[in-house]
Amino acid sequence: MSRGGKAPVRPCSILAAGGKRGLVKLIHPRNNVAYGEFRASRKALSVLCFNHNQGNFFFTGSYDNKIIMWDIGGVDSSYNFKVVQLLVLEVSSTPLHICLPPTSPGSHLLTASDDGLHCFNTQLGTSSSTKSRSNEMEITFPIYEEEDKEHDYHTIDGLSFLTDDIIASKSHMHCSIYLWSWSRTRSQRPNKESRSVCAVVLAELQWASTNIPYLALNTCPGRAYIACGDDKGRIWTYHITNLPKNSFQIGKPIPPTQVLEWPSPTRKGLDQTEGPSINSVAMDPELRYLVALSDKNMVIVWRREESS
Repeated sequence: MSRGGKAPVRPCSILAAGGKRGLVKLIHPRNNVAYGEFRASRKALSVLCFNHNQGNFFFTGSYDNKIIMWDIGGVDSSYNFKVVQLLVLEVSSTPLHICLPPTSPGSHLLTASDDGLHCFNTQLGTSSSTKSRSNEMEITFPIYEEEDKEHDYHTIDGLSFLTDDIIASKSHMHCSIYLWSWSRTRSQRPNKESRSVCAVVLAELQWASTNIPYLALNTCPGRAYIACGDDKGRIWTYHITNLPKNSFQIGKPIPPTQVLEWPSPTRKGLDQTEGPSINSVAMDPELRYLVALSDKNMVIVWRREESS
């Protein structure tokens, strides 16, 4: 994003927020100004995502099973801006997560949903360019073969890139996190009928056994770190070292590096708070802090201490 006007154009950071009303608020955090809004959908919004290489490209996912790509342009010194709709991606169910490959954020988009993981072509200005597009292919996982009437593993409720090529993802009801290669998966020829390919899995990470859905994982690529909460207030952490050099075998999950136990805070006159479900986690690029958001309106902040 950039600011202009009479002064020279200079980059600026923009924050976007959206929710039940289908509106996106645009915020200039440095000046603490919510300078505008636009309607992204008539349904509630489920996910927002900026293109990290081109900050004016912005994606919204909503409960009408659509992902829309926008050009929100720049903003001048008077906070004037213009929003243009570029693409509509048709998803089979509500998008839960959006990921753009670090090496090709302008050409592909991965979206996780209750109906699996799907890849879209988002490249603009091509001969096949249309305003509305369906998924290019579905990415499936080995755990799908174990589905039955009581176990449906198609809900992908965690998705994040660990490196330029390695993706961490997890399925609801599967007590493991998959690490898989984007490039090797992408290079496969999709099945003609189902337009699907199986993820090239590099490793499985041991995670909690729970039936609670939508407990999202996150990654800290600069520190090769993965974190994911569970339904008991714990944070499962994994330090993935030398992954490209090692040859991991599928079958026996790798245990976590450390599990951060629920701190059991107390309130005056009340008993200890039981461990809640950790819906999402976030880390700064240097992994100095880890922040967890729970389903009991509590935010837990962890600070990393260097070992002596």
